[in-house]
Amino acid sequence: MITVTYLPLFVTILFRGMPGIWKSRHRLILCWLVFMQALYPGRKTLEELARWTPAQITVWRFRRLLKASDWNIHVLVEWWVQEALNTLPPPKDGTLFLVGDGSEKPKRGTRNPLAQKGRKSEHHPWFFGMRFALLIVNWDVYRFPVAFRLIRPKTHPAYQPENALFREMVGRFVPPPWAKQVIVEGDAAYGSQDNMKMVIQRDADDPARRWGFVFAIARTWKTVEDKAIKDLVTHLPRKYYQRIRVPRLPGSKGCKTFWVYSTRLCLRHIGDVTVVLSKRGRNIGPKHTKILVTNLDEWIPTGGQCIPTKMARGANQ
Repeated sequence: MITVTYLPLFVTILFRGMPGIWKSRHRLILCWLVFMQALYPGRKTLEELARWTPAQITVWRFRRLLKASDWNIHVLVEWWVQEALNTLPPPKDGTLFLVGDGSEKPKRGTRNPLAQKGRKSEHHPWFFGMRFALLIVNWDVYRFPVAFRLIRPKTHPAYQPENALFREMVGRFVPPPWAKQVIVEGDAAYGSQDNMKMVIQRDADDPARRWGFVFAIARTWKTVEDKAIKDLVTHLPRKYYQRIRVPRLPGSKGCKTFWVYSTRLCLRHIGDVTVVLSKRGRNIGPKHTKILVTNLDEWIPTGGQCIPTKMARGANQ
């Protein structure tokens, strides 16, 4: 690695349309920070990045930029997302997937006001750090985040639940013109009534495209006949499952195999949906069976060929 003495012209051209929300030389410092993040192959700490920049681009300038309160990171992320969506080639079927995901960043210091302690379940280890919710867009071979929100501790005055932050990000997302269908996906943590109703309402308010959802749900959900979903998972004979092969990405070998079963049910507070049971093997028990729900009628397996292959694959990852 050699010292970079000037910012390349293509970087300046690339960030020319950046929103004008800057003071002092923060816009130039941000260009340097993003460029060095992409260029430097080692640890992405500010001290390491500043070692290979001109003498005027110092560590304290990077830190002052990141701590400044006069610019909004979410505005920049939305601008970057729209630029990427307008540049990358669209899919042939015009389908865009929005995936909700949660993650955390471990921290060592205990004075961070947004750091918290917890764990995902009793089978996961404890962690201390910052939690955040991600909204990821993907189609074909492209996958990149489009929004994020920090999850504050419950004792914080501005605390919001993770699902509320997820609905806010989906509500603010503007699909590209080529998107004819937007499918919102999430694991069991995002499979709530409010999230499903939000997608249904977004579909009613957007006549230009269709909105659908694919969520993993808990076994405690019930139908309008007061029958629990867990009874279907536990007592369904394995002969009703169909074998589905999901091809891998181009350049990789082999394929993934899932055993799925789908049926139409009327769930409480949601209405008529398609419920899909998915597992990795035919002889796997009900404890390792994933439950998916969708309002897309065309994603029903017929003869083991069509399906919700992405539903089956996403639930078992």
